[in-house]
Amino acid sequence: MDFTASKKNKGFTLIELVITIIVLGVLTATAVPRFIDLKDDAKKETVENFHGSLRATVRLLHMKSQIDNLLGDDVTIATDYGDYQFYRGYPETKSEALTPNTYFIETFLELGAPLDVIKNNISRTATYSEITVFEDNGYSRIGYGTGDLSNDLCYAEYHHTSETQEFTVETAGC
Repeated sequence: MDFTASKKNKGFTLIELVITIIVLGVLTATAVPRFIDLKDDAKKETVENFHGSLRATVRLLHMKSQIDNLLGDDVTIATDYGDYQFYRGYPETKSEALTPNTYFIETFLELGAPLDVIKNNISRTATYSEITVFEDNGYSRIGYGTGDLSNDLCYAEYHHTSETQEFTVETAGC
């Protein structure tokens, strides 16, 4: 019997193990950053989807006010979600049509019950898991961050004034 042939096939050599470890290290170094970026990309995509939802909701509500011919400066319109205050056919960010006052995102985007709400006479901030909603008498923002979201730079916004309605999306901080 030849015992030398069986000794050679018993395992990996040190060089084979080192090469395998190096290859795995290179794969890890290139793959891990890609997976980390996926979370950031998912946040950006979510904020952009919120932006589209805000625009579409305002567009539909404006069409309803046009159909009902309710385009005055301070009009309460009955919607599927209850009475809501409109200005020139566009929904206000904060409606004073009901007591307590309601807010645009709170009323029309159906996010469910928030985990936490901070509300005063001026504004409302609600937290839904990782998503935060901030609303006051001029802005409705939804995105990732805290407070009014403006410092975190990861949000979609509906800004309503007597002159204009603006939609912005900010993803630099996502």
